[in-house]
Formats: sequence, structure tokens, C-alpha cells
Amino acid sequence: MCLPEEGVNRLGRGATIPGVMGMAWTKLKKQVEQRFAPSVAGRVELRTTNYRHAHDFAGRGWITVDKTEVHNFCTFKYWVEHGALASGIREANNATDWRDPDQRAGYYEGGDQADAILEKRGVATQSWYEDSLQGFLSLSIDDALRSDNFLHRALGMLDARLGKRRLRSLELGPEEHPLVRRFLALRQAAEHIEARQVQPALSGSESL
Repeated sequence: MCLPEEGVNRLGRGATIPGVMGMAWTKLKKQVEQRFAPSVAGRVELRTTNYRHAHDFAGRGWITVDKTEVHNFCTFKYWVEHGALASGIREANNATDWRDPDQRAGYYEGGDQADAILEKRGVATQSWYEDSLQGFLSLSIDDALRSDNFLHRALGMLDARLGKRRLRSLELGPEEHPLVRRFLALRQAAEHIEARQVQPALSGSESL
């Protein structure tokens, strides 16, 4: 699990973060949050912190709504879950030794499959979060809503470029990520738009 924000020896919030293509966090946060519609501006905040004593200053990113955390992107949590998931896939495929030429392709494929599964679940690293925010700034609203990246789609729901007419008619697929659903519901409520009732797909014990 990631360490809590309070009481942690962490880097200053204005520091340049290695995973963010050289942009200072304060600038990135400001630019993304400026995209939010007036109805939700100030309610949704993007946060991040880096731990001085962690490998490569790894840390966590998180998003809050009305000061309550609704999703986090913890590097340590990601690699713990990735390791366990990739190991299970490799064992199932008899590809546990990357040094064996006959197993090497299956070994690396196990890591790739674990990456895809965790992203679908919304489990991602701090650097993925920060790079995704950077990428969001270059997207049109249509590209954001169609993106394979669930964070882009979630932020698209808050984007001022998404007008009320489209909000009224917008429908999400049954397997859409919970964060996208949460932000659509937040935006619709803030704009006094009645939400469409769509039954989400069952996803086991997954939650935000």
C-alpha cells in the first residue's frame, strides 16, 4: 500500500517530476484543471507526491472530489499487483524462466498481459497518471472521449468543451470504468441533468 500524504518526507510540489516529460507538476495540474467546466471547477483536484526514500523517488498520484479521494495511482501498489499477476500468467503458460529461449517470449507476454489487465482495472503507476495528464492536454474533446486511456475519458466528462446537449445524450457502455461513470454522474448532477440509467457490467470485487 502507498504511504498516506500526511507525515511523509516528500519532494516539494513545485518540483519537476521525472515521469512528466519535464513539465513542473504545478503547471501541469493548473493546465488540466483549467479545462474543467465551471460547474465542477474547484471540486475536483489532481494531486501527486513523491517519496524521497523510495526508489527513483516513486510515489503516488490521486484525485479528490470535494476533498475526498476517489482514485489513486500508486507506483508501489501497481508493481506488487503486477508481479503477482504476471507470475500467475507465466506459471499457467509454463513460461517462468526468461533465460530459456523456449520460454522467453511467453515470459515477456505474461508481463504485457498483466499491464493490460491492470490498466483495465484502473491500477496504474504515478508516472502513468502524470503522463496521461500531459497527453490529455493535446486531445480534442472527441479524442478524449474515444481514448483507450480511461483517465482521458474520465477527464473528458469534466471538460468544459463537453456541452450540456451532449451530456444529456451521452451513454456509456456496460464495461466502462467506474471513474468515468463517477465523473459523468458528477458533471450531470452539477449541470442539473437527469442521468440515464445504464446497468454496469459486474466486475467482481473491483472498486475505487
